[in-house]
Order: sequence, then C-alpha cells, then structure tokens
Amino acid sequence: MPAKFRTVANAQGLNGIVCFPSIQGDFLEGCGPAFSDTIDEMLNKLDPFSRERDALAAILLGDSVELMFDADGRIVLPEELRHHAKIKDEATFVGLGEKFQIWEPKAFEAFRSDAVERARANGGLLRSPFAIGPNGGGQ
Repeated sequence: MPAKFRTVANAQGLNGIVCFPSIQGDFLEGCGPAFSDTIDEMLNKLDPFSRERDALAAILLGDSVELMFDADGRIVLPEELRHHAKIKDEATFVGLGEKFQIWEPKAFEAFRSDAVERARANGGLLRSPFAIGPNGGGQ
C-alpha cells in the first residue's frame, strides 16, 4: 500500500484498510475507516427493509474485509477478493481521494482508456464554482 494512504488510515485509527468487491465491475474498492463510515451513513438513509439496501449492504458491508498492514506496509488480499478482481500475481492500485481501487493490471489499462475519454467529456464538471460563464470568463 502506498505510504501516503497508510499514514491516513493510521491517523483514522486503523493499521490497515477496508476492502470489498466493487458493485461496478471486476475490481476491488478500498478505503480507510472514515470512508467506511460514509458508506454506513449512505446505507442508513435507505429503507432498512428494502431489497435494494439489503443488496448493497450485503456487498459493501457483508463482503468487506479489514486487512491489516504488515511491518512493510503490505496487505494480503483474501482469495475471494482476488477471484472477484481476477488478480493473480500483480495488482494495480488506483488512488481516488477518500477511496481507492485495486485492479488486475490489464483490466485497469482497458478501463483507463475508456476513463480518459469520459474524463475529457466530463471535464466541465470540475469547473470552479467561482468561474463566470461557460468558459470561466464573462457570461
């Protein structure tokens, strides 16, 4: 695990990470305790008896695993998580702010090609709230 993320997780009171199968594809999602709490908050806003909440909770909570860092800052992915992400010998770590993803390297490269196009198409979403007009200057 990157040192920066280990430092954040440790500061949040966990010498490790929370990891679970992604609900969006064949990769893993991971986070520290703070984002794990955010997931709990999001789930708690749903009807506690809805099938949708149960399905989301089964994956996001039920299949989540706390993985502790070893002395060198490494983690060991359990077989069921490696199987979900089709990871064999190598993995690609992708930091996404409060969360991260772990991919089989070739699968990430395929995803990244599509992500570049999506990012270009959606770049306007990042426009500063202080910008005036569509191009940031004048209306």
